[in-house]
Amino acid sequence: MDDSSAFTIIELLITLVVISVVLATGTPSAVRWVRAMEVRSSAESLRSALQRARAEAIARNTRIRISLSDSRGVPGWSVTCVYATAACPSPLLAHPLEASSLVRWGGAQLAGSSKTDTALRAGVALPGTLDFFPLGDVPQVIRGTDIARVDVIHSAAGDDVRLVLKVDGAGTIRLCNPARPTAHPEACH
Repeated sequence: MDDSSAFTIIELLITLVVISVVLATGTPSAVRWVRAMEVRSSAESLRSALQRARAEAIARNTRIRISLSDSRGVPGWSVTCVYATAACPSPLLAHPLEASSLVRWGGAQLAGSSKTDTALRAGVALPGTLDFFPLGDVPQVIRGTDIARVDVIHSAAGDDVRLVLKVDGAGTIRLCNPARPTAHPEACH
C-alpha cells in the first residue's frame, strides 16, 4: 500500500533544518530588540520621574530633589522636598531599586556630559542628585554639582544598546539616542 500523504524522513529533516536556520538567524535580533525595549522602558521611567520632580517644584513653589541612590547604577530613584514641611512632606515619590534588572545607569556632571559618543560606566557619578528650584530650573547643573547626564545601558549588551538623558540649567529634560545620525530628531547634540 502506497501512502503518499505522509512525510518522508528526508522531508522531515529538511523542514527541521530550515526551521533551525530561521531561528538561529532571528534569535540574536530578537534578544537585541528585548534589550533595547528594557533600556527604553528604564529611560522613559527616569524621564517621567524627572518631569514629575520638576512639576512638583513648580506646583509646590519649593526645591525638590530627585536622588539616584545606587552606586552600582541599578535603576531606582526617590523624589523628596529639600526642606520638608507640612505642605511638602518628604518623601514624595519613590521607585525602589530594580535589583533583578540588567539595565544600569551612569551619571555625569556638566563637565563630563557634553560628549555622548562614549558610554558612561554603570554607577559612575552615582549616587547623585538633581535639585529642581521653584521655577523648574536646575542651577546646580550649570555649577557642576548636580547630574547633567544619565546614560541608560543594558549590562549584558555593553554600550551597543544605550540611551542618554540630558538635563540643562533651565530644567529641560531630553532623551536622546547616540546611535542616531545627527539629522535625526532623537540624535544627541
